[in-house]
Amino acid sequence: MGNTIRSEWLSLKDVQQLLGIGRTKAYELVTTGELPAVRIGRCIRVNRGGLDEWLRAQRYADWTRDDVL
Repeated sequence: MGNTIRSEWLSLKDVQQLLGIGRTKAYELVTTGELPAVRIGRCIRVNRGGLDEWLRAQRYADWTRDDVL
């Protein structure tokens, strides 16, 4: 087993880096409720699974559908 830990909860800084977005946009997504997150004290955390689901819902177009081809 390796020493790599895959965190289930991401900080907003992690989300920013993963998505390539800025701090303002990351906070906007969370404060509007568009991106599900939890607050623990002063920290905001995003569940990795929730982020993956949110990203799937944000797809620009579904190019795998047969009627599109």
